[in-house]
Amino acid sequence: MFVHFEWRRCVSRLKYRVPTLAAILDHLTAAPVRDTESRALQIIACRNRTHNSDILLRAQNPSGAWSAEPNAGPDNCFHTALALLALKALLPNDPMPQHVAHAFAWLDSIVGVENHWLWKWKFRYFDRQVRFDRTKTGWPWVEGTVSWVAPTAMVMLAHRAWTRDSLRLLTATRMLMDRACPQGGWNAGNSEVFGVALDPHPDFTAMALLALRGVLDRNEAIIAKSLDYLVLRLMNSESLYSLAWGALALDAWSHTGSVDLTRRIRDRLASIDPSLVPVRALAMAVIACEPPAFLKHGGPQ
Repeated sequence: MFVHFEWRRCVSRLKYRVPTLAAILDHLTAAPVRDTESRALQIIACRNRTHNSDILLRAQNPSGAWSAEPNAGPDNCFHTALALLALKALLPNDPMPQHVAHAFAWLDSIVGVENHWLWKWKFRYFDRQVRFDRTKTGWPWVEGTVSWVAPTAMVMLAHRAWTRDSLRLLTATRMLMDRACPQGGWNAGNSEVFGVALDPHPDFTAMALLALRGVLDRNEAIIAKSLDYLVLRLMNSESLYSLAWGALALDAWSHTGSVDLTRRIRDRLASIDPSLVPVRALAMAVIACEPPAFLKHGGPQ
């Protein structure tokens, strides 16, 4: 009797949620957005409902890169990587088209300035407030700045999604490992400034973990500590955006904590008014519930 009751209740809840998710996808598909991050996440979330990449491609700069806003601001590695992931979601089985190759060519030309001899000299003899290995570089947000965690992680994910190899990926992996916080997780850029250890951030931690999935073993100390950090940090979080990134990362590493996070996201989606939630957060929540193939778990665990 009890089992039968539980089964009927689960069916009832499922019938309630499926239309809700469908309504959210309807809203997302039609939602007007301008910034590149929201547009890219919208496309990934709604990839089974639309195959139109024209708006995203029109925002591609002559350099091959994307900016944070179409036709505004400098070329941006983070947003270029997100656009490449969105294009892959729309073209999962296609060979690399010219506009994708053009974007990767631009990314190949951008490197953190800490790799330049003048900056190495500066960091070695004068600027010692930050702690990181200047020989381990990734990608900056924009040209002419040092490498940061988020753009480096997203560019690594874009390479993996398009199965594009690069000698720089090994250096980028070493850079992420070097920038990890001793207690686990990642901050935006450095783990220590002025001798003070910085606190990790859940979004950047999730991005780094996704980038390192399939590259490092789960038993690696920093990976294990970072996964545990995510579970504890997001235990009482109300940020749909952070919960979604965390769920993706935990699922990628087959961590049991992903089940609870995904359930909480689904519960939120079943009760919210989608028109009151920012597109990027709503899209991330949908992606966490239905991740594309290039974000699903795999590789050494």
